Parts: sequence; C-alpha cells; structure tokens
Amino acid sequence: MLDITETERLILTNQYKILSELSINKDDGSKEIYDELFEVFNNGYTSNYDDVTTNPDYFVYDENILDNDGQEEVRDLIAMYQYLLNHFTSAKSAYKNLPDIRFVGYDLNDSYEGKKLGYMGFIFDTLKSYPDVNEAFGHASERNSHGDTYAHEKMLQKYLEVRHNDDFYKETDKYVKEIIEAK
Repeated sequence: MLDITETERLILTNQYKILSELSINKDDGSKEIYDELFEVFNNGYTSNYDDVTTNPDYFVYDENILDNDGQEEVRDLIAMYQYLLNHFTSAKSAYKNLPDIRFVGYDLNDSYEGKKLGYMGFIFDTLKSYPDVNEAFGHASERNSHGDTYAHEKMLQKYLEVRHNDDFYKETDKYVKEIIEAK
C-alpha cells in the first residue's frame, strides 16, 4: 500500500474525515481511529499507511510531505531516546560524571525539520507512542530545537552505529555513555 497516487491519498483523506464526522456520537473508539487515519493520509506518513489494515483541515501535497528517510530518522531518534531513558540511571551509577540526557527535537525554522517535528508530534500525540520520551521532551513547543539539532545528530549517528552490536543490551552503561558523549 506504500505506493499510492496523490489522488488516491486525497480520496482516503476525505474518506476518513467523513467517517470521523459520522462517528462523532459513537462511543466505540471509531472516531479516534478515523481521526488517526485521516492524519496519516492527510500528511503523507507513508510509514503508517499499513495501519489501515490494523486498526488540519487541508490536504498536504506530495512535494510537502516528509519522505521515508525523514520518517525513519524521527523513529530512530525517538528509539534512541527510549534506549537512553531505559538505561540512564544504571549508566549514571557507573559513570558519575555522565552528563544528563539532552532532549533535542527539530528546528521549526527549517521547512524539512519542521516536517520531522510534525511527524514526531504525530507519533507522540496521535499514536500515543513512547509516552515516557514524550514526557521527557516536555510540552509540545519544547520539541522545537530552535537550531540546536546538531546536539542530537552525533548522538543519533553513534546510536545507529552501535545499536546492532551483539552486546548492545548487555553493555548498556557503556553504550549510553558513548551515545551521550558522542562528538
């Protein structure tokens, strides 16, 4: 289902908007599902198109959607922060001078990063995924890095480099330190 035309995407967007409106008085969760699917197709979140089989007010044209690489980067960044949150306390005990985790999102002043920030919001606010990472970022407006994205670029690069190592989940203290201190 990843390969649909802009016209098909528009039809699905409208379909889920209509279904959402028709479900407004139902108490079966269908309105929330239709709202989520509307957002997926309206914003062109291709990584989530397959959600159709499992469960703002204008159409965003293909040239304005976040590409798959950008979506993958956002998912990787959130997964990195989840890993760091899960193992930071232990790493801090092992490395007393370990700096705190710095939660840095994307820069709204850059159009491409703004799309990444929108997708991050979709993951946190619509899908309700990674609630502890969402909480660590704070209010949605705090996800805007204001040009500070470089702060997570080296961390993400290190995370991607080491996440498939055989001992990644055994030597968590070491990897948390390496990721946080990546330069």
